[in-house]
Amino acid sequence: MEEIGGGVLVTFSISASKSEGVSGGVSRLLCCIRNKAGLRIPELSQELHVPKKTIERWIKQLRDENKVIFKGAPKTGGYFINE
Repeated sequence: MEEIGGGVLVTFSISASKSEGVSGGVSRLLCCIRNKAGLRIPELSQELHVPKKTIERWIKQLRDENKVIFKGAPKTGGYFINE
């Protein structure tokens, strides 16, 4: 808050993580997979500071849209951008 020309200017800041909604979170997840291909759900959860269940829902959405794929064995594979 600062005084300008006889008035007051107030600036508000909104945290992106709280106001981004689902589509913003999915976009962050897609970007994370693009930058760090091969991560699994627990690592993605830690990377984005989002619960695993949320990551699972976002992954399902991205798989349904054919944007990401899972490569490798179920216990050792990870998620990749679908080229």
